[in-house]
Amino acid sequence: MAKKKEPGRDLVAMFVDYEAFRVGLWKHFQKRVPGDISIGNLLAALRSVASEIGALYEAYVFGDWTLRSEDAKVIDRTPQFRAQLVLRSDSKKDRTDPVMNFAVDDFFRDRAAINHIVLGACDSDYCEVLRRGNRINKQMYICGVGPQTAPELLSLARAFYPIEQRLGLKALNAEEIAKLIDKVDPTELRKWSPLVKQLEFVERRLPYVVRSHFINHFISPGLGYGDTFEQKAMTLDLAAQLGLVENDRVLNPVNGMLVRTIRLNRKSPMVIAILAA
Repeated sequence: MAKKKEPGRDLVAMFVDYEAFRVGLWKHFQKRVPGDISIGNLLAALRSVASEIGALYEAYVFGDWTLRSEDAKVIDRTPQFRAQLVLRSDSKKDRTDPVMNFAVDDFFRDRAAINHIVLGACDSDYCEVLRRGNRINKQMYICGVGPQTAPELLSLARAFYPIEQRLGLKALNAEEIAKLIDKVDPTELRKWSPLVKQLEFVERRLPYVVRSHFINHFISPGLGYGDTFEQKAMTLDLAAQLGLVENDRVLNPVNGMLVRTIRLNRKSPMVIAILAA
């Protein structure tokens, strides 16, 4: 059923790269979605962007929902928001960019009467679809995570809406980061840097990190954190005591059993200093 246009307001369609927001908010503001920022609050922030332009027609949120099925359920239960499945490649590479680009192209043809399009995106891979929209006189807008949004996107968009402003977030500036680094022992910084960076790498790709999986597959002997499983586990215990990582338990969706998980403590001065460096 077609959405009714509010009197005197243009209809607005949104296409959202969910992974770009999830990773960007974590990387630049140390906020997890949905751990620190609920899905509802993120969708409300996106809706507020559309409402400044006109009346929201529909928002399509792209992601691999086989990894985040609960997130997809919240999205689909929210009026005017729809979760769009994008399966990762066999090598676990995110494929949202090309799928969302094609979806926007299709929308240009199928919903020709809707002229205001908001892309919730940060990557320069979306530049070409902005150019195509501009050529057919669509009003193209970008909503993204400010610190990681490509300048090329900004130059092609009619307006830019930093999502962090809608969420009330403030990034650490260079001076604040420098102060944190000065407080950290350089020897400890070098010692823990490989572990922190490795865990951050894995966190960006998985909804949660199972402790045993991380030990077996991502702490190689060459990192200096032990050779055996037990030695590596002791290293993680020490990292937890120092406040670098946090332990938790989650339900395994395969068998319903609780599994031990770990995550970076992104409020730790050491973690902030390592990731900033």
